[in-house]
Amino acid sequence: MSTKPKGGQLARLAGTFCSQPRFRAFSGTASSDAAAEWIRQRCGIQSRAELDSNKAAAERFHRRVRIPYVNWQIANYQ
Repeated sequence: MSTKPKGGQLARLAGTFCSQPRFRAFSGTASSDAAAEWIRQRCGIQSRAELDSNKAAAERFHRRVRIPYVNWQIANYQ
């Protein structure tokens, strides 16, 4: 039996971000895989699924990825 955490809402949101060309422009990445790695590095995780099981990683995701991305979109697309 696997002990790997399953992804929940934050993992799915991170996956959605990675598929968006705007997010890849924000993160300076060229592919969904590179964007996923960018998120993992910023959040100090091995898998995006950890965002839903690790409170500190979730906080880092909000502070280092989600909020800056939203702010970047507001500044660049309004």
